[in-house]
Formats: sequence, C-alpha cells, structure tokens
Amino acid sequence: MSWQLPPDTPEQALITQYKGRRLVVKAYAGTGKTTTLVKFALNNPGERILYLAFNRAIRDEAISKFPRNVECKTSHQLAYAAIGRQYAHKLTNNLRLTDIANALPSPNWTMARDVMAVLNAFITSAEQRILDCHFPQKQNEPQGRTRNRVMYQARVLDAAQMIWQRMTDLDDDFPATHDTYLKLYQLSLPDLSRRYSIILFDEAQDSNPVTNHIVLQQNCKVIFVGDDHQQIYRFRGASNAMKTSMLEKADMLYLTHSFRFGPQVAMVANALLMLKQETRPVIGKGAEGQVLRKLPPNTKQFTALARTVMGVIGVAFSAALSGRSIFWVGGIKAYQLNELEDLFWFALRQPQNVRNKKLLKDYQSFEEYEEIAKATKDPEMLRAIALLETYDDIPHMIGMIRQHTVNLEGNADIVVSTAHRCKGLEWQSVVLVDDYPDIFDPDMAHDAREDEINLLYVAATRALQVLIINTALELVLQYAKGLAYKQAQQ
Repeated sequence: MSWQLPPDTPEQALITQYKGRRLVVKAYAGTGKTTTLVKFALNNPGERILYLAFNRAIRDEAISKFPRNVECKTSHQLAYAAIGRQYAHKLTNNLRLTDIANALPSPNWTMARDVMAVLNAFITSAEQRILDCHFPQKQNEPQGRTRNRVMYQARVLDAAQMIWQRMTDLDDDFPATHDTYLKLYQLSLPDLSRRYSIILFDEAQDSNPVTNHIVLQQNCKVIFVGDDHQQIYRFRGASNAMKTSMLEKADMLYLTHSFRFGPQVAMVANALLMLKQETRPVIGKGAEGQVLRKLPPNTKQFTALARTVMGVIGVAFSAALSGRSIFWVGGIKAYQLNELEDLFWFALRQPQNVRNKKLLKDYQSFEEYEEIAKATKDPEMLRAIALLETYDDIPHMIGMIRQHTVNLEGNADIVVSTAHRCKGLEWQSVVLVDDYPDIFDPDMAHDAREDEINLLYVAATRALQVLIINTALELVLQYAKGLAYKQAQQ
C-alpha cells in the first residue's frame, strides 16, 4: 500500500486488535476512523471483509485505501447486483407527487402527499409490509369524525399498497426508485455471511432501518462505526444503527482524539456537544487554528457551508458578481439550477422557454404550482419559490454563476456546499453562512433541535485551520461561556 499509516494510538489499538463478534465504535469528527478500519483489515488478512459505505463517494475513497481482502460497496450496490438490475428500464431518482396523483382514481393532492409519505416510510423501514404505523402522524389534527379519519387512512394505505405493487411489477411502467430495489433486497433476507466473515459498517449513525436490518441479521462479525453527533439525515428516514436494542450487549470503544483540528475548533465542537449532554469531549490534536467572526485579510481560498441550497446559491451569486471563481461540492448540476430557470420562465407565463416540458404537463399554471407547494409543504418546491421571490433576473444570475464555475477545486476562489453535502470532507478555511436556525428557539421540536446541533457540529468540524462562525454558532458559544461561568461560581 502506498498510503502511509501512522502508529496506533491507545484508542485505535483496542479497535485494530479487536477479536470479538459485535463492536460499536463511536468515532468523533476527524479521529481517523478510516485509518483505524484499514489497520484492522491489515491485521486480518485471511478474512473476507465487506466495507459497507454510506455513499458512492465514501466507497470510492475507501477502495483506494483498503487492502485486497476488503470489498468496498454501498448497500444500494449490493442490492442492485442482486435485484436492482432487473428494474433498470424503469428506475428514477425520485418519485414525483404527480406520478402518484395520476395513479389515483382522482387527482387529490392531499391524498397523493399522504400516499407518498406512507410509501417513503415503508420503503425506509424494516417492516415486511405496509402498516398503520406508516401513515403520517399529523400535528394538531382536530378531534372528532373518527370514523371518517379511519376510513381515509384505510384508503391511503390501500392506495400506497397499490402503487407499491406497481412499482415492483417489472411489466408495469410505473417508475421505481433506487430505494425500491433496496427494500426488495432487504425483504429477500440476503445472507452476506456466505461471502464475508466480517462486515465493517461505516457511518452507522445515518443508516436507515432497511440497511440496519440487512446488517444486523448477518451471522458474522460486525463492527459498527459512526458518530451519534453527526447524524444529519433523520429527515430522510435515517435511523442510528448504533442505538438499536440488538446491540445492547455489543462491545463499545471510542475514538475521541481528532487529528483534523486543534484545541480552538475542538472548543467549538464541545460547546455544541454540551448542548446534548455529552460528557466525553473531543480532543483537538491538530494545528492550533483560529475561530473568528470574519475571514483574515488576503485569504486566498475558503469554503462556504450553508444550511440551505438557497444559501449556497446566494454565496455563489455574490462570488460571481465580485468576479471570483466557484467550485460546487457535488457538482453544479446537484443544485437544481436548470429546474429553477425553467420555473422562472413558467412563472412569467413563457412556456416556450421551458426546456423540461414535463413541468408544463404536471402543472397547469405557476399559481397551481404554488398552491400544490403550500398544500403539500414540499420543501423543494417551496425553496424554488423562495429563490424566485429573492432574485429578479434568475437566468442572468445563473449565467454568471456558470461562467465563474470551475471543475477543479484547486482552481477556485470559493468552494460552496450545503452542510449536508460536506460530511467526510475538510478544508483549511471554512465560513459558516448565516442561514442556520437559532437552536435556542423555544418553538423548535426536540428532534429538530438535535438535528440542527448535529448539522452545526458537522459543518464546524470541517475546518483544519480557520473557522468563521455565524450568528447561530456565536449564540452557542455565548451560552457555553455563560454556563461555564455559573459552574465556576458554584
């Protein structure tokens, strides 16, 4: 291997020499979990090991690092080889609300939204069939008319079952998503222990119940690796595999020494962890670094991490207007600019300029689009509407962005990304955009607050040297300082 591996730390040695059957490794940001897993694989050259990666990017990086006795795959890759390739002719990235509405006896948008919610809940669950628990629990639902509610729920569940059957029917042209064949793979109860003696399950905190079920049923050694505080995909149905009751008797080890950043960034990270009552701090072992409110003068390159796509686009607009080059993490195509431009022309009632004609087929007018967005509370649609309201000349601004976009990160003045896309990455200088919510908002639900704390933790811990905090993080640091002062007085 060309990759030079440093000596084990005491924490890493306990993991690389592990001989048991079930192990949970809680690895904080930048603590060398990949290095530790590679060393474990090197210490077990006679074993057939599966490294189960969270996504394709992590898998591709892992392939270049792990020895030959390790196969690096995503759960979808496993499922595609076994089942998914049969559905190649009807696969789509996302099921559209209009697909469901058109499949119903009458185009009822409220019912279509509930059917989609049931399907998504079932497809990402460990259950064998669609159940009452998959029906969305609505907040502040008025009491009374119980019979009508029960009848409506039954109709929604029946409709969801009908569409699921169409999705999984190879001869039906109703589209299937990639999560469809992953669910079918889970339902087939695959036996991975026939091929592998050890499974390394990475980013286990953001797995979903489907993948969790696949891994937990295996009759081989499994090492679960992740960070509870980096769970940021609960809104997609992610479920922390490390907290399942099936691992109550598993061994537990920790990686707490971060080599990515030094004490200053670690101080910020620990202020966030304190809000979650975490008693085990992260220790910054990297360069000293700086935590500031503004970028130091003459900073050549920095990375802007936003909470929202609109925040990313706002940074890109400012960069283009100032003549700076831009690199988009995940590629510019991932940020929905074409769809936004089509919607711009659609709103101006100029359908001849709309390139994706499906938009014209799905919606009679922009007003209907807005109405459906509000009725369904679809975040993608609402976000697109907000962008149109914020910027007057969308095509011109998009043109400027494209002109200033570069394909190589090293050639960019500014790197842009959402906080969700940045996980697993790191940069010398990181700027947190001011579009993160106030986590002290009393109206914020507990789970939402925890997710936002995790997202700030992920974004802040991408910085190697310089971290520019935003208003949300400044409030956290003020709170932590005040709490520390109170404790010192006691």
